[in-house]
Amino acid sequence: MQSQVIEMISAVKEDPELVGKLDGHSDIIHDAGLDSLQLVHFMLQVEDAFDVEIDFDSFELEHLSSVDAFCSYIQGISDAEKAPHPEGMETV
Repeated sequence: MQSQVIEMISAVKEDPELVGKLDGHSDIIHDAGLDSLQLVHFMLQVEDAFDVEIDFDSFELEHLSSVDAFCSYIQGISDAEKAPHPEGMETV
């Protein structure tokens, strides 16, 4: 997942050199240099690529503090969305 996220950041920035510069410890906003529009575009790509829905009302900027932190956040969403839900209970 880490390499996919880095490749998506590189594509959004239109900077292929980022693939070699970014790693798991890289800050998504500061090290990659994403502006607000690029960040939204990146998040939408992540939702599509990993089949998750990011709740922007509860999303915290600390999830962007590193590629690894972001991947952990996305994995947590994915696990929660795939977990079986009790009969008759709606997912939130």
